[in-house]
Amino acid sequence: MPELILCAEEEQFVLENEWDTAIPFSFTDVKGEGLTLSVFPQAEHVARAFLSGYAENPTSDAALSFLFRVWAPFWGRWGYGEDVFRAGGGYILLPAPPYRGSLAPARRLTAEDEAINETTYDLAETCRAGCLAFGVEDGGRVVSLAVTHEAPEEGQTLAEVGVETIPAARRRGYAAASLSALTAALTARGMTVEYRCQRYNHASRRTALAAGFCEVGKYYYYVGRRTETHGI
Repeated sequence: MPELILCAEEEQFVLENEWDTAIPFSFTDVKGEGLTLSVFPQAEHVARAFLSGYAENPTSDAALSFLFRVWAPFWGRWGYGEDVFRAGGGYILLPAPPYRGSLAPARRLTAEDEAINETTYDLAETCRAGCLAFGVEDGGRVVSLAVTHEAPEEGQTLAEVGVETIPAARRRGYAAASLSALTAALTARGMTVEYRCQRYNHASRRTALAAGFCEVGKYYYYVGRRTETHGI
């Protein structure tokens, strides 16, 4: 059965503080878990109409067209406009068990590696925040890395991760090696690693597959943004 989650606290915070970006509707559709929708309570009837008509195929063209049509009244009421990137969706991937990722040629990165870092991540800040990062050096410079979005905590069972490789070092397997090393380290801690990529980002999806991941589901979200930035 699909699950509907009403995000009352998030709705109140976003609207009362005139937050720059609002994501009033999102869903995941994962094998073995089914469809889960998260929605602002004011738009609960939209979510129920969506479930009534499109629960069997929530990412179909008809389902997404329905969502595009129904949000216009809410944006005006809430003081938001449709963002140019008003919607996003993609794939959810998990490591294929049993996971035996290799740590080579990637290594654990530290704050000191910021001195040789070529990616857009601030490794000093990333490591100070407790996030875990593994990367690959080429020519004495860190050119590719994989990081956790948050600091892994005791008892945590799921970690979301991301990767980045500088353009000049792509197509060499560095991103897959970095992701594989990070995943192996997190798996050793008893954690499951979740990797998400936009449905049009074929290179990112290939990286996850090369690192030993398999596709388990899809996600989708709808975005509104204020004309002037507030709160960020």
